[in-house]
Amino acid sequence: MRSVEEIIPHMREIGRVLVKYNMVERRAFDFGIGIELYPSEIHTLSTVDQLGGCGVTELARESGVTKGATSQLVSKLVKKGLMVKKPDPENGSKVILRLTELGKRASDNHYKFHLSHDRAFINFLQEMTEEELLVFDEICSKMNEWMDNYLK
Repeated sequence: MRSVEEIIPHMREIGRVLVKYNMVERRAFDFGIGIELYPSEIHTLSTVDQLGGCGVTELARESGVTKGATSQLVSKLVKKGLMVKKPDPENGSKVILRLTELGKRASDNHYKFHLSHDRAFINFLQEMTEEELLVFDEICSKMNEWMDNYLK
């Protein structure tokens, strides 16, 4: 087993990645619709798009965010004209979230952006063996647990 001193440089490297990710999360981008959107906003649109519409509870679960935070984000997106709330025909007390045409265009452009911008990293993952991909998934899972401990 490695000593803590041997592991510290690797932890620093992950720390640098997390700092950069945090910087990206605080920047707004225009996905070709004339409205700047923060990553949390565009990822919310993309999640609703991928699910083909959903309720707030399902969106919160898929996003890993509280229902309260999700509701606030949905309200912002509705005000920006990117999402609508429709009554659920099967449950009148529930709403279904759907994208507007503008929201759909933003989601589609976001997907294209990642295909282009993230091509090198996507290729890296695609070239991994099944065993390497399992290790990668395990590392991501452990990092998720690690961050959960900070949020307790």
